Amino acid sequence: MNIRMRGLLQSLAGGAVFAMALWWFMDRQQTNPSGSLPGGPFGLIALAAPGGLMFAGLLQAITGLPFSAMSEKWNALAGWQRGVIGTLVFVGGLCVLFGGLALYGFLTAS
Repeated sequence: MNIRMRGLLQSLAGGAVFAMALWWFMDRQQTNPSGSLPGGPFGLIALAAPGGLMFAGLLQAITGLPFSAMSEKWNALAGWQRGVIGTLVFVGGLCVLFGGLALYGFLTAS
């Protein structure tokens, strides 16, 4: 099996587990709307593992490289290059996050 197919399957499996866990969290929140998360902060940490697997698989499916090869290429970059790329990825993630929150607020406003 080539790396792109393996990455796609990993992404789909991680996404499915992430979606089921998120559905469970939302169901628990509806039955107990007191505001406390099931499992406390460790419940959110448990969500991070399948989400990380999903994104690692997505990277492998897009690039066609195993994750270990991507790690070696990242470590081969100069420090300033890692800093610039890391900052751009972080800012891009914030834009997606806050853009999604703004869109949610816009769509649910009465």
